[in-house]
Amino acid sequence: MTVKDLVINQLQGSKALFDSFSKDFSDADARFQPGGSGNHLNWILVHIAVSEDHMTSQLAGKPKRLSEDLHKAYGGGSTCKADDGMTRAEALKLYNESHARTLDFVKNFDESRLNDKSPEGYPPMFATMGAALGLIAAHPYWHIGQLTVNRTLLKKPKVFG
Repeated sequence: MTVKDLVINQLQGSKALFDSFSKDFSDADARFQPGGSGNHLNWILVHIAVSEDHMTSQLAGKPKRLSEDLHKAYGGGSTCKADDGMTRAEALKLYNESHARTLDFVKNFDESRLNDKSPEGYPPMFATMGAALGLIAAHPYWHIGQLTVNRTLLKKPKVFG
């Protein structure tokens, strides 16, 4: 297994989890904010989409594909809004399209660049291109826990077990 294979495996695994954990969410469920200020499903999905768009564009040295408005509303450091006007279907479409582009990016990434310095602005713990690819693979998992809290508070059935 190569580094690219591992990153692809992790991206596919997180997508399978998001698909399983959100398939029974209505539009109202997708906008549910635990505690009145937690992240709802729509925000999580679009946040992952814009984060992957941002990171892959930086690593490729190319412009972002999603709008600056989406990046501002859902990027790192943004605040989840209860009624952001996004439907579950719209958020899922953005997530799925970004996921497909991210997989293509990883599949075509030149592994000889894994030890190259990551682009400016990455924290020291992601100092190489390889570490930045690892961040792309790990980031969705950071948000699965939020979705499990939402499922529990919405009294949704368990996905596993």
